[in-house]
This record gives sequence, C-alpha cells and structure tokens, in this order.
Amino acid sequence: MKLDNFSLEILVNDKPLPEFNERVSDDNVITTGPSYTRKKIDSPEEPSSLTHYAAVQEFGTRYAVRFSVTSSCCITESPMKVYVYVDGKFDHTYTELNPTKLSETRTCFWSKNRDKMYYFKFDPTIWSEEKNEINDDDSNQKRGGSGAISAYFYQAKRVPRNGTGPPDYNVESAIIPENKDTRSIKLATQYDVVQVPNPTIPRSNTYLQEKGNPLAVLHLHYRAADLLRVRGHDVPYSHPANHINNTGLEHNGVKRERKIKETPDDEVIILSDRKRHKKDEVIVISSDDDED
Repeated sequence: MKLDNFSLEILVNDKPLPEFNERVSDDNVITTGPSYTRKKIDSPEEPSSLTHYAAVQEFGTRYAVRFSVTSSCCITESPMKVYVYVDGKFDHTYTELNPTKLSETRTCFWSKNRDKMYYFKFDPTIWSEEKNEINDDDSNQKRGGSGAISAYFYQAKRVPRNGTGPPDYNVESAIIPENKDTRSIKLATQYDVVQVPNPTIPRSNTYLQEKGNPLAVLHLHYRAADLLRVRGHDVPYSHPANHINNTGLEHNGVKRERKIKETPDDEVIILSDRKRHKKDEVIVISSDDDED
C-alpha cells in the first residue's frame, strides 16, 4: 500500500502479496483505526478513505515486511524513525530511514538477549475463550491491531543515549477474542524460532528521538484469499508450483490442508489455559537501535 510519500508491503518469496481496497464504513469493521498522514508533525491527521488488504494463500508461509519513504520527506539532518507493529505488537526498537536508505525489510523479531530469532509466518488464529479479551497492550496505548501490519513514521533527531534499555519481555503470538468483529481474521502471525549461536547486542552512544506526532501511520490488513474472493475481490489463485507441501499441515497431531478455506470448518486453536490470557507485552530486539 502507498499513502502519499509512505509505503508498506507484505512480501512472500520476495514478492509483494496482491492488495485490495475497501471503502471505510460502519459495515467494514477493522481492528485498527484508519491509516493517515500529516502535512507537518503539528498538523491534523488526514485519514485515508480506504482500508487496504493483502491476500494470503496458505498457512505456514513465512513473510517479510517492507516499508519505505520517498526522498522528498527524508533528509540527513532529520531522518525518519519507523516502528513496525505485527498484530498490535512491537519490539521497542526502530528502524532509521534516511537519504541513503529509503527502504527497509524485516523478517523476524528477536529475543531480548538476541539468542533467538522469531521469523514471521502466517498460521491459524489463536482464539481466546473470553469473547472480549485480547492480549494487547493497554488500550490507551494500543497501536496497530489483530490481523494487520502497521508502520508508524516519525521525523526524528539524533541525541545522546540516556542509558536506559528495553524492559523484559516474551515473544508470543496474539490471542484474539472470537466475536463478530474478529470473525474474518482466520489467520495470524505465528513464529518459526531459530537459535542464534554466540549472540551479541550492539550498542550505540546515540539514538533517534521523535520530534512530535507521526507523519504517517499505515495499516495493511492481511486476510485469507478465499475470504477476499467471497467479498467480491478478483484475487488470483496461486500457481500449483508455488505450493510447498500443500497436501497437509501437521498441527496438533492432525494433518490439515495448508490452503486457507473460508468455510465453517476453518482451523482455529482454543486456549483454555488462563496463563496464556495474561497481558504479556510482546517486545523484541531487532538489528535496529533499541528504543529508550
């Protein structure tokens, strides 16, 4: 998706997923607010009239998030500071974009000690038995939302680091309450975990500090391709050669079809263990500088 000078994409096998738009309306319920831009950091929000959707063909597919800005809104003295949220979760780190690097791609989160990498992948939604409970951060600070990739773009300045670091955290998948507003979210982000030998945590004496409100907030929602077809979008079918192990998905000891079907038999996971319903903040350290 592209909004003025800002772009956000979901990549599978280095190719952007096909995208489709729907008008923002009371009938089109989404888990985030609308995407928006500002002319200046102190200007009012200019919300988009469209909701952007990316079509996902299969469960178990790894993906990457690519975000970018144009050179007209990014200068050396005032680089862009970007936070990426996945299903309403972010890693308390940021990415710097500047005239020599106008685009960046992220494929994973990291554990705090950088001894594990959590690669993004599409898998069935984890439903909560509580209809209104969701393990997002405090609602007053909520950003992004379930079934969406969000990018927050800030103008920033470089300042000395004050010595504080990110808090302790766990990397966990979002748990979504099953209700009429979330029923269409048939898939969410789970993680392929990879151990990192001899991990290191690079540090810098400076970091980027936001100058004010974000210049842009982009929300790209991802949904099953079959669901978007049912809603009238002309979503192309994936080529059979692109289906890896499409005969079945081993999940909880039962083989499942990997292709996402918009039927009453859609695969879901119900968690009854109340410990999983605790509001754990999902914070991860990437290769970018830590947020102070």
